[in-house]
Formats: sequence, C-alpha cells, structure tokens
Amino acid sequence: MQAATAPVKYAGRDYIVEMIVASALYIGAALSRHWLIAIARPHGLEMAAALVPALPVWAMLWVVWRYYRRIDEFEKKRFLETLAISFGIGSCLLCSFAFAADAGLSELDITWAWPTLAVTWALAGGIMHVLRR
Repeated sequence: MQAATAPVKYAGRDYIVEMIVASALYIGAALSRHWLIAIARPHGLEMAAALVPALPVWAMLWVVWRYYRRIDEFEKKRFLETLAISFGIGSCLLCSFAFAADAGLSELDITWAWPTLAVTWALAGGIMHVLRR
C-alpha cells in the first residue's frame, strides 16, 4: 500500500527540485545564447545554437506534466486552477507590455516571456495557497 502513495507523497518535493534544475538550465542557456550563436556561426549551426534555450523550456513542460500525473484528483483541481489564473495574469501582463511598447516603452525580448509566466505562476500559487487555508 505504501508504494502506491509514495509518488503522491514526494511529488511536490520532486517537482520543486526538477523545476529548479530546469530553470537553472534555462537561465544558463538564455545568458549564453549569443555566445553559442557566435561559436556556431562558422560551422553553419546558428539555428541549433539559437534553439538551445528552448530545450529547458520543453524540460519544464515535462516536469509540469510529470508532477500533474503524480498528484491526486484534489491536487490536480487546485493545480489547474492556479495554472489558469497565472496564465491569465501572465498573458495580460505580456500583452499590456506589448501595447505599452507602441507608446515608446522598449520592446520586451521574447526571452522574458517564460520567466514572466513562471513568476506569475509562483505568485498565483502562493496566493491561492494562502486563500485556501
């Protein structure tokens, strides 16, 4: 019986550790992207080098999916509610910033889209956790 509850019991801890690792890889890849492109240019591999930061983004999706598959039904409901709220807030922020760029604000590099959504997800998760108590 304990083997069936072990994945649920450790799902949150594993999720946080895996997401920290994937986020660190994303930060490293995003910061080194221009350097990687410069190194790859003589070899005709600019596109492959430019896509390196996308790999940790896909890893984050895998981490989220893995977490979702390991939690129980009640936690899935809570998880999806938080995800929906954070997606809405993050999308509105990114869209608002794009409109503000028309008024003279500098344009936001697409590299900031995922961190923006991740921060809104973390904030929405914290707020929802406090409100549910």
